[in-house]
Amino acid sequence: MRQPRRKTEAENRLDEVLQNLKSKKSEAAQEAARRKIEQIKAKLNALKLAAGSAAATGDAKLARKVAKEIRDAARELGKALNEAGGGGAAPVAAPNANTVKTEQAAAQKDETAATATDRVGEQMKALADGNDLTSLKSEAAGLLKELKKIMRKLRETAFHPDVAKKDRVEMEKMLAEAERDLAGLQAASLPSPGGAVDLSA
Repeated sequence: MRQPRRKTEAENRLDEVLQNLKSKKSEAAQEAARRKIEQIKAKLNALKLAAGSAAATGDAKLARKVAKEIRDAARELGKALNEAGGGGAAPVAAPNANTVKTEQAAAQKDETAATATDRVGEQMKALADGNDLTSLKSEAAGLLKELKKIMRKLRETAFHPDVAKKDRVEMEKMLAEAERDLAGLQAASLPSPGGAVDLSA
């Protein structure tokens, strides 16, 4: 069987540089997601109080403002989670048995101790990044549940007798936009294979 061409040192170095760039992008996206999660947490109580007030008084403008806050938060957090997931290490397809044997034989012959150590370090870092992303998704899923509860309260505003028709229409439009972005956040919060995040409201 014909053996695959071994990469040159220059090609290996280029791969290393590209991987480092991907890793840095992923870390930046994870940090952005982490900051956004903390910002949403800090606003949760205020959003709950405002939603309750809007529903009780029929303040459609306040309901629309709260819905806009939820829409923007869900949109930004969903984007950050997607970037964090896309910037990390991509899943690798399982190689066939012949390929594995060939690569193992070549590695045993040529690979130095330093290269082996570098590879172990890269694998450990990939695992750590994956754990960070799983944790972020879990936190985002928890926030998603709270935001959905607030949305349900906001919808009660429409039943208040003092809400004008025009205000109700504008409020429903913003609520629909918020629901779409919450659906996007739910998709971004889905656990990676092997994870287990409960997204039920």
